[in-house]
Amino acid sequence: MRAGDTVTLPLVGVAPDLMPKEARRAAAPKPEDDRITGTTWQDFTRGKGVGTLNRVDATELGYPGMKIEAVKDGRVVETATADDDGTFSFSSKADGALLRLPAGNFAQPYNGLDWLGPSLVTPAIIGSYIWMWAGFAMVLIAAGLAGMPRELLEAARVDGANEWQVFRRVTVPLLAPVLAVVTVTLMINVLKVFDLVFIIAPGSSQDDANVLALELYRKGFASDQPGIASAIAVFLLLLVIPVMWFNVRRLRREVRR
Repeated sequence: MRAGDTVTLPLVGVAPDLMPKEARRAAAPKPEDDRITGTTWQDFTRGKGVGTLNRVDATELGYPGMKIEAVKDGRVVETATADDDGTFSFSSKADGALLRLPAGNFAQPYNGLDWLGPSLVTPAIIGSYIWMWAGFAMVLIAAGLAGMPRELLEAARVDGANEWQVFRRVTVPLLAPVLAVVTVTLMINVLKVFDLVFIIAPGSSQDDANVLALELYRKGFASDQPGIASAIAVFLLLLVIPVMWFNVRRLRREVRR
């Protein structure tokens, strides 16, 4: 598109009674010398043989709030938002660019509970993950505490150590093997977490709560991009290998003892 050109973006698929309340009668774009102007509207008129295809008719409504992007050399150089009558315009920066409607225009907005909306869905998933794995960590740590020699704790107290010093210099070092198992296990599970994000986050919030495993699934099965999915899988493996290596090395040291 060049400055002075006009563009029409007719769309269908929205029932007339579902059009936004602020939608007004669509207006045909008017050319301007230094701008690219256009209209996006509902190109549908009730009645057989009524209305003209790809032309703004008297009873047709514009799409208020529709986002239009001007793309040049693979990047967005300018974004416009349609008015209530569907009209929009770009400055001379969009000269020579292609216009596109971003996918966000057609994504259903989130209408559920706020704690599953874009701003709080990640903390909600984190809370669910902690709740799910806290029992596992507590059982292992409790077993480690139960097997800890009480004589060492009492000896530290007799030597004048306070409770914080006993905890930091005696309890934690003795629990180090157990804490290492818990930490490594949880790190691996965090890296490959998929089910919680997929189940808890609604479709409109999944982009805000996205993780590697979910993106692998979306690219491989939903978007039909197996190459990107394979690359994500390899990257995920590379992230897990150092953690696994640390765990194997720690186990070998314990076996030698």
